[in-house]
Amino acid sequence: MSDTDSSSPDQVRLERTAAVAAAMDDIRAIEADLGITRAGVEAIRDRLVALSSQRELFSLDDFPSPDADEKRTSYLYRLSQDADDRFALYAQSSNGHVETPVHNHTTWACVVGFHGQEHNRFFERTNEGGEDGVTETHDHMVEAGTGIAMLPDELHSIHIDGEALNFHCYGLALERLDEREYFNPTEKTWKSFANVSGIREGRVGLQSC
Repeated sequence: MSDTDSSSPDQVRLERTAAVAAAMDDIRAIEADLGITRAGVEAIRDRLVALSSQRELFSLDDFPSPDADEKRTSYLYRLSQDADDRFALYAQSSNGHVETPVHNHTTWACVVGFHGQEHNRFFERTNEGGEDGVTETHDHMVEAGTGIAMLPDELHSIHIDGEALNFHCYGLALERLDEREYFNPTEKTWKSFANVSGIREGRVGLQSC
């Protein structure tokens, strides 16, 4: 292929599409070979780190974050998703304060840094006073060249301040994760996490619904 520094924007997007497709092919093979195991999700994370190292293919201009006057502070861009909604890859573009409650995914999940920082905190369920709660176990700052890998029942929360672009990959598309739970610290109870909506289309030749 030609040097992407001198390529047209359309050529760069086509090269990005090919690089994403190659990565997702490898990720499908990793899951088939290693299963949904610690070794499997860590190998998937490492493959995504390799994809993110192709920095010339992921211009921040192609994945703009919300304007300052918008209520939301982040957008999700779909980069890949199988016809059966498995193996979904997104780019999350943020600008401002982004925070999630402690939650699970009910499918494997990996987050890999590209630009900026995403603070991930990890938790375990506890049972105090007859009600489920959470206890923080460790944390990790996701940034360029690093990532995290989670099994379906693992718990984490996300905290971003400022501009960031990160890759999020799941065994099943976010719109299909009907049984996710999050911990409500005020009520000290677990609740259903609403499916993610408003995902923007980041695949070449496709448009957002």
